[in-house]
Amino acid sequence: MLKKTVAVVLVALCLCSDIFADQRTYDYDDWEYRVIDYIAQVAGVTGPHDTTPVTGSALSYNLQRIDRESLPAGVKELYDDVLGKVGAPDMLYRSKTMFFDFGLPISPEIYLKVGDDAKRSDWYQGYDERAALATLSFEFGWSEYVYGQIALPFKLRLSEGMFNDFFAQNAYMSGSEPYQRVMPFDAGVSLGNSFMNFFLGRGQLNMGKGFTGNLFVADNFQFQDFAKLSFYDDFFSYDFTYTHFDQENPIADNGGVNSLQQWMRMDGPHQSRITHSYAFDIFDKVTLTLREGAILQTESALDLRMFNPFIFLHNWQGFEKESGYWANNYAALDITAALGGGFRMNLQLVIDQIQLSNEMKDGSNMFPNAFGALANLSRVEALENSFWENHMEIVYTSPYLYLNDLDEDNENMDMILGYYLSYGSDLSYTGYQYGPDSIVFSYGGNWLAYDGSFDLTYELMYRLHGDRGIRYSAGQNQTPQSIAGKDHVYDFALTGVIEHTFLANIGVAYSPHRAFSISTGLTYQVKLNYDNIEGDSWQNLQWTVGFTIDPMAFFK
Repeated sequence: MLKKTVAVVLVALCLCSDIFADQRTYDYDDWEYRVIDYIAQVAGVTGPHDTTPVTGSALSYNLQRIDRESLPAGVKELYDDVLGKVGAPDMLYRSKTMFFDFGLPISPEIYLKVGDDAKRSDWYQGYDERAALATLSFEFGWSEYVYGQIALPFKLRLSEGMFNDFFAQNAYMSGSEPYQRVMPFDAGVSLGNSFMNFFLGRGQLNMGKGFTGNLFVADNFQFQDFAKLSFYDDFFSYDFTYTHFDQENPIADNGGVNSLQQWMRMDGPHQSRITHSYAFDIFDKVTLTLREGAILQTESALDLRMFNPFIFLHNWQGFEKESGYWANNYAALDITAALGGGFRMNLQLVIDQIQLSNEMKDGSNMFPNAFGALANLSRVEALENSFWENHMEIVYTSPYLYLNDLDEDNENMDMILGYYLSYGSDLSYTGYQYGPDSIVFSYGGNWLAYDGSFDLTYELMYRLHGDRGIRYSAGQNQTPQSIAGKDHVYDFALTGVIEHTFLANIGVAYSPHRAFSISTGLTYQVKLNYDNIEGDSWQNLQWTVGFTIDPMAFFK
């Protein structure tokens, strides 16, 4: 009854206004989102909301905040073009009341390496970033306030041995099975109006404007099952997200490493991530975003407490577990400032396992168990037919961020929630891609043609991580060690033997026609104290090449 009531209320909210707008959704790496963000930075405003996916309505809303007349001539034309595309994207069929579109992109990719053997985590381009060999997609819209889409990929898991030297992504058949496990890789329905939206489905979820990743919620997984409710206006925006993860259980062949079960189950216990985001836009120059939430493990998938903002901060710090129930709170603060002249500054702070003063036990400490910080400075310059963006970024994550001290409970892994790719385990963090115990320095940039036909990216990175950083081996659940007489640990410095990684990367994508594109990338990596083993080293040169052709695009 409760679930039906919530559904009715959401539909009523969507239909309560006669002013409807496009509900098609966009991720932060889509051309439309990137171009609008660049235009905003050139114009000296903070740009679109960083909790994605966002709707075409929300992107249009942000674009219209920009003073078009202050833009360079070429950017004015792009402004008009992208405003039209998010309001009425190209489709195979469109009428006054509905539209629909089909896609059939075919994307073979080849990965080669020269140097030391590579494990899954050693490949610069992660599994979630690799295209399916073929994808059948369908999307539709009705009356501009309902949008739906589904994508069925032909994407296979690869055996561990294939990662050592080279592989042709998705073309290797032996010993693998469909990755999407019967369920689609990307699907959802979106409905709303000019000031709100409700999305339910599966796809990428991201929060923040980090370049090497984001601390609170990042798109480290190829898909996540989630519901998202958003409200937005000139000054204040709000997002509620509910992400459901399958139950976690040990894999038989390595026992100590937890992973998700192969099939989603409707019975408990349910492990979910709940977040509330509150964004305040101050004179279009500064955006202040407060986020708070919790990881919950309950017998019920729907707990009314998850709809109460800020209740997570009270007594949900994750140091104890009630019978049939567990929760761990976390919070973050993001500040984005447009500095003028194409410059923008962004700061992220995140804290994990927060205790209030009355919740502390003897020998405990009020300071949170773990925290992280990310800061970057970027500049976008509008050239004659392209944008040129450059940025610098520094990131710090303390040793026990995303971890907990409940080692007696094998089903609770705090924020190391993920989807395994093979029996060797490939768990990842919902937050920063390199996990806890890391310090990262990065410089990079992007040269993007206005029409998206040419896209050049480059990056130089130096990363340090201790023995509690990201791993893909037994011991992935790196539980904090207890200190006598204390309930939690709050180490600040990196732990154990420090691994040093030096990385240089360059990638190019060229699309002479909307139906065809070709891409290639070259990455060189050196790792000292490889896998946190003192004196060991690892290095290689990686090359990626692929192309995509979509026959249906010729008809648009």
